[in-house]
Amino acid sequence: MDDLYEIDLSGAAWVKPCGGNSDDNGDEESCVLVAGTRDMVAVRDSKNPAMAELRFTRSEMDAFVRHYARENNIMI
Repeated sequence: MDDLYEIDLSGAAWVKPCGGNSDDNGDEESCVLVAGTRDMVAVRDSKNPAMAELRFTRSEMDAFVRHYARENNIMI
């Protein structure tokens, strides 16, 4: 797929992988919603789900996760 933004996400299941972080007031902090297809991963703001999402190929997201884990000493 040349344009990830042509993939239809209307039936996608969005999940909140952060587990609902809260600050001292009980307000959610920096969480995202994530949905995926065979070809891509989409990420959007959990506080503003109507805002357009960012889309990444599976290999781009894999590279990001591996880099983040390596820089933060997280075993994956």
